[in-house]
Amino acid sequence: MDVALLQQSFAEVVPQQEAFAEAFYQRLFTLYPQTIPLFATTNMKRQQSSLMATLELVVAGVVRGDDVVPSIEQLGRRHAMYGVKAEHYPMVGQALLETFEQFLRDKWTAQVEATWTEAYAMITDYMKRAGERHIIAINTPEENRRV
Repeated sequence: MDVALLQQSFAEVVPQQEAFAEAFYQRLFTLYPQTIPLFATTNMKRQQSSLMATLELVVAGVVRGDDVVPSIEQLGRRHAMYGVKAEHYPMVGQALLETFEQFLRDKWTAQVEATWTEAYAMITDYMKRAGERHIIAINTPEENRRV
């Protein structure tokens, strides 16, 4: 993954972060209306801010060489509790990449796309696994849990 390219491309959308986040959710709901119920009780302005904060956390953490895995796993556990399933992640990925393409325009190159595709795959892999482990753990009777 080209960390510098990840940082540079994200920095391009930060000045338009509110519009970016709004466009992302509009695209997600248009492409995949089945995701709308996941946000039925969500304050969307807060959700949009959360999306951008999460992207910022991951990008900045990767650039600094921080271990962002615990934060990503926590995010995965929370999303699992919200009802997010493995099949939702590719939907979000498509909407996210298309939104980056829309906002980056001519700066959306094959290399930028590959970088974001790789970053998203890494993030979602950790999120899905942590979410699945969490759901199994909370649904396993205490007497059957290993110490």
